[in-house]
Amino acid sequence: MTFDFFGIAPAAFVMACVAAVSALGGGIIIARPARSEAGVYGKRIAGTMALAFALILALFAWGLEHAAAG
Repeated sequence: MTFDFFGIAPAAFVMACVAAVSALGGGIIIARPARSEAGVYGKRIAGTMALAFALILALFAWGLEHAAAG
């Protein structure tokens, strides 16, 4: 017996949720004001890393979903 959430495989659903949370976190990091010049660069690096992580996880979730469907 397999469970699916909204027609999505469980592993792909979990990956998609983590990707969404990471993208939200990256957006929040980038949107917050920096308090120093070094903070600007740190914010850019941290936000970019969080958004890249979200993109990688979203692509992986998409791949899992297509592998499960086929």
